[in-house]
Amino acid sequence: MNVREYLYVDTPRVRTLLAQLSSGLPEERRSEHTREWSESLVGIDGPKSEVRAGEREVRSLADLHVAMLEEVAEYSKMLLDVSDVSKKPKNWHRERIHKALRPSSLIRVTGPTAVIYPAAFAASASAFDEFSEDDSFSLDLGKIVRSMYGEHLTLRVYPCGEEEWECQYSGVISDPGGYLSGEKEVLFSRLGADPQEWTTVASISRIPRRDAASSGNRFERIVMKLQDSFSDEQLDRRILEKVIQEASREMERMGLSEAPSWPAVSVIPLAVYREIKPSFITSELESDD
Repeated sequence: MNVREYLYVDTPRVRTLLAQLSSGLPEERRSEHTREWSESLVGIDGPKSEVRAGEREVRSLADLHVAMLEEVAEYSKMLLDVSDVSKKPKNWHRERIHKALRPSSLIRVTGPTAVIYPAAFAASASAFDEFSEDDSFSLDLGKIVRSMYGEHLTLRVYPCGEEEWECQYSGVISDPGGYLSGEKEVLFSRLGADPQEWTTVASISRIPRRDAASSGNRFERIVMKLQDSFSDEQLDRRILEKVIQEASREMERMGLSEAPSWPAVSVIPLAVYREIKPSFITSELESDD
């Protein structure tokens, strides 16, 4: 039996995808006696999900929707496990990963994972003032963190390990369904600073391109065009929008906004979980030495 510990589930997106692939979307099941239920698929002769319940059990199926989605999506060949191929740095640096993936496609990846809540760090940064004569340090640091990250959590999956930091799947956890409500502040104390092995099911958001041209040069050129339009007492909306686009691109390059820099791939996290494995007493523990 596989038992999972869920760290996060994007409930609205998971429900939407599952509803399109399966018949119905069970909310809960009430049982007076142990029994078995199955969810049949519509349109395809696919697998069935089975769960056994205990006496007088009222069980929410919110987390099980993820497992059901994985099962149905895999059978429909709409979910790709990229765990093994993502462990090879050359697949990233030679753009093999990027050519294989498609925006909006579903992937599953298992590897060292970090979930960071910058807002909580900004709130507790005042502790640094105890070691500094300048009490403005925490205020300045808090402003920088909040302006760069906002109130969202940041997900980083390092399939090649932290040594190959740039080879990562990165995303923002906005928690639209409130799955983490009241738990964000304690994530650091639970997980610590070091990445842990987690499995992430996600949708590909954006695949950056390796761009040889300097974004700074593009930005300077488009700003000059905008200035020329001002000198002619005209405002070209197309040029203005291009300025916004190039300025956003430059902010990404400088790390001022949450966006992947090549070769990283941007994802929308749907679920983050790990298998619960039993502990056991080893012979060393029982030894008298």
